[in-house]
Amino acid sequence: MSSTLGDRDTRHVLAEPPEPPEPPAVSGRARGIVVAVWVVLFAHLVATFVWAAPGYLTGRPSGESTGDVPTTAVHRALEVYLTPVFAQNWSVFAPSPLHVEYSLRVRGIYAGRPGADLVPGPWIDATAVEARALTGHVLPAATERPSRRLATELRTAFLELPEDGRAALLVSPVAADTPAEPLPVLRAALLDAGGVPDVVDDYLGKDRAVTAYATQVLRASGDDAVPVYVQASILRQEVARQGSGARHAPSELVLGARPPVVVPGQDDAAFRRTWTALRGDVVGEGEPGDVGPVGPEPTP
Repeated sequence: MSSTLGDRDTRHVLAEPPEPPEPPAVSGRARGIVVAVWVVLFAHLVATFVWAAPGYLTGRPSGESTGDVPTTAVHRALEVYLTPVFAQNWSVFAPSPLHVEYSLRVRGIYAGRPGADLVPGPWIDATAVEARALTGHVLPAATERPSRRLATELRTAFLELPEDGRAALLVSPVAADTPAEPLPVLRAALLDAGGVPDVVDDYLGKDRAVTAYATQVLRASGDDAVPVYVQASILRQEVARQGSGARHAPSELVLGARPPVVVPGQDDAAFRRTWTALRGDVVGEGEPGDVGPVGPEPTP
């Protein structure tokens, strides 16, 4: 009987597992793309480190701001690539983090009654308006806050000028009869005061850029009156260290009024749409109707 049952017993034989399929071949093109991506990433990290490394490693003087002019051949070569989108600065890290903020205010200078002095309009805090564009932004870029960069670079360039020549940059006209282009006059005054030509030209280029930006801000602000001049003010605020509770009063550099500058090809309509959406009621220290003196004494 057992033999009969044994004959009826079904024996399962385990089949050998099938051989795994061959992995798909990776094409030489795909390998090349992967290698190229890693090479670009590595090169970017190296360039960023060299650009942002402290001065004792690269020979670049360390400053309080990101507006320092590259002084080595390596930094001059990297400047085109790393600014303004990838700009970094070693001072954001310990042990000496950056504790200074810069902001730019602009206003128009308008013609009053015939024979009367010019009348300044209210200050507009351009940096405060731009800060609204960064709210809720996951990856804000340096290109979205040009006023802070312009203010930082202009103040740095201003302090590199000889002290005897700086006073000429702070004078504002009281009537609409100054030369249409004052930069040549300012350049001559700065050179006569002992300024180095390259340093003077660097400052004047940044001065013109700030004037052009101030002009565009005023054109986008919707005022019917056309300013005879535009004026810029740079505020430097030391940020209180965490836990200190102290907050120093800001210092202010008020430049002289300049004739408006319009850059060929700028898109005023697009700038106006964005500016109108962001501005709201943001203004500087002066409300509309505040017509304080033109060009107060600065405290750099």
